[in-house]
Amino acid sequence: RDHKQIPVCKKGQPSVAVKIEMGGHQPTYGRHLEESDSLYSLISRASINCLKEFYRKEVSNDEWQLIIKLKSLFDIN
Repeated sequence: RDHKQIPVCKKGQPSVAVKIEMGGHQPTYGRHLEESDSLYSLISRASINCLKEFYRKEVSNDEWQLIIKLKSLFDIN
């Protein structure tokens, strides 16, 4: 927003741009995302444990329910 960094953007908030940096020469791709756009991320046992340990208070009940569904969908023990 207004070309300022924000730490978190959740469903229902105004659109944001995402900057993806890759190793080496770090090409940058900027794209405006809307609620209807798809954004993919890897979910693993390690990432779930990280959420539990460091971000438990910031994750809403609805988001935890989604994580539970994703665990069974992707067969994460």
